[in-house]
Order: sequence, then C-alpha cells, then structure tokens
Amino acid sequence: MAADIRALTGVRGVAAAIIVIYHFGDVQLSTGGTASYFRIPFGYLIVDLFFMLSGFVMALTYRDAFAQLTLPKFATFMLKRVARLYPAYFVIGLFYIAKIAAGLSGERLEMYSAWDWIGNLLMMSGWGLHIFPVIGVAWAASAEMGSYLLLPILMAFTLRRSPAICAVSVAAALLAIYVVSVSGRGSGGPLDVVNGNSFYPLLRAVAGFALGLSIFRFAGVVDRLSMRTQDALVVGILVAILTIGYFSESDLPMYLLFIPLVAVPSRGGRAAQALFGGALVYRLGIISYSIYLIHPLFVSFAVRAWRYFGQTEAVFIAASCVCFAIIWALSEVSYRLVEMPGRHAIVAWFGPKQASPRVAAAPER
Repeated sequence: MAADIRALTGVRGVAAAIIVIYHFGDVQLSTGGTASYFRIPFGYLIVDLFFMLSGFVMALTYRDAFAQLTLPKFATFMLKRVARLYPAYFVIGLFYIAKIAAGLSGERLEMYSAWDWIGNLLMMSGWGLHIFPVIGVAWAASAEMGSYLLLPILMAFTLRRSPAICAVSVAAALLAIYVVSVSGRGSGGPLDVVNGNSFYPLLRAVAGFALGLSIFRFAGVVDRLSMRTQDALVVGILVAILTIGYFSESDLPMYLLFIPLVAVPSRGGRAAQALFGGALVYRLGIISYSIYLIHPLFVSFAVRAWRYFGQTEAVFIAASCVCFAIIWALSEVSYRLVEMPGRHAIVAWFGPKQASPRVAAAPER
C-alpha cells in the first residue's frame, strides 16, 4: 500500500480511537445528568473527518473509472460499496437487537415500528426518513452510503470541471456545513446533528465527501513545499487542533482544520509517517469501521461496573480500559470473519460473472 494512503489509514485509526474515548467520556448518573471523567472537546466531529477521508479515497480509487460512467459500471461500484459496509452492519446489528431483547439497554423492541425495521434493514437511518436506528452511530454509515449514490455528481463538479467550479463546490460544501451548524438540531454541539428526522445528517456527509474529493484535487500543491515545511505543517495542524479544542467555543474552526489534516499527511511526509504510519495506528485504521459500530455496545457495561464497584474515576477508567480491549479484540474478529468474507461473498454472488475461457475442441483423429 502506498505510503500516503498508509498515513491516511493511520489518521483514520487515531480518529476511531478518539471517538471511542469520546463516547465513553460521560457517565450517566442515576440521579440525572452526567459526570465527565475524560472529555474530548468536539469529539463528535470525528465522523466528519471520516467523511472527508472517504471522499479522498473515492477520488483516488475511482477518478479514472468514473471518467466515462455507465449504468453497469455504477451498479458494480455500488455493489462493492454495499459489500464494504453491509456485512458488519448487519451482523453487529444483531448483537444490538440481542442487547435490547435482554433488557440491557434503555430501549425495547416494541419501540420499533415496521418502518423502523425496514429502514434499518436497508441501512437508511441517516437519510432523513424518520427511521429510529438500532445502531445509533450507524447514521454515519447510512449517510455515507447515501453519499456513494451521489458520488458521480459530486465527482463531476469537483474533479471533472475547472478549478473555479471545484472552488465553488468547496464553497457550497462549507455553506452546507454552516447550515447544519445553525439548524439548532445539534446535541453535543452545533454540528452534532445525527437525528434521522431531518436531511441534515445526510447533508453533513455529502458535504464532507465533496470536501474530500476537492482535497484530493488540490492536495498536490503540498508537494511544492519542502519536506521540512510539510513536517512542520503536520505538527502545526495538530497543535492548532489541540489549542482550538481547549479554547474555542465553536466547532467550525475544528472542522476546517480537518481539511489540511487530510491534505498534508496524504503526501506521505516524514512527520506524517512517524505519527500515523506506525503498525498500531495503521491496524486501528484497517479495523476502524468495526470499532465504530461495536464500541457503543459496551458503554453501558462500563457504567454498570462503575456503579457496582464504586462510583470513582479510577473505577470507571479501569472499566473503560477493559471495554476498550474487548472492543479491539471483537473488531479484529469482525474484520477477519465478517467484513472481509462478507465483502468477497457479496461481490462473488451478485457481481458480474467473468466469462469462462472456452476449451478448445480436440482435433478429430
């Protein structure tokens, strides 16, 4: 795998670890409210970084394949995207249903209507269709699937047209993000809009994809900088993210910093490789999708352990660390036994069949 993609995979791995810690950060108190033992400011924005990374990778992978788009070619593309996302989504979703049925969550199976079950089965909970999700965080995977459907249009305006048109597309994407931020529907912050009762989550994903495609188009500008300057930029971006996370009250500056966080490491500089190209973070990036889907299953178990063994910070951190280890192990299992086999099986079953070579007839004697 190319060094630049390895670094971006590492960025994805670090992002997956951050969002797990973010969701474990608040303990639900029995008396109401929350206690925060470790809080990551604007941690909900990690999904927006995922959207940008996905858009970048789609541009890298399909920029030539979509140059002359046909319906069969697009159908094959969507089949591969479904094969990438659906197997883990379906299997892990069964565990969420089992947890609900066992009374280990705050939900009941009776809460779900027939429309909810259909929408969850078809992975449409993030499309603004008023579908109550079985996997709460799966709105992002659903919105990403919706972005794939729009990918040829997004590519046409970001990769196929003039730089000026691409710049207009970037402006439109940023305007869309601003609209989401002022919608008043955010929970953890202005941009934390996840409820499937509006189209804003899908708009959030499409905007991130458009920015990722545009980053791919213009990221070559970074190559004009010296290696030392690129290294300094990587460090500077990370310092800026930490500073804004600590001091800023708005999440928009953090969102904007994700753009160079994708662009600069994509060039494979020394600092990017040192920080994001290591075996550990790279592996986390490989299994990040399963990590993302699995980790909410265990938040309640950490809270239960906290309540049972003593409501102290040390107890909650210890319980969370145990959950982190289990999430990591199960994500490896999911990747090896569900994601990859499922991907190959779906493509093999439903993909275009290769014509078998004809066997030459034996000459007559």
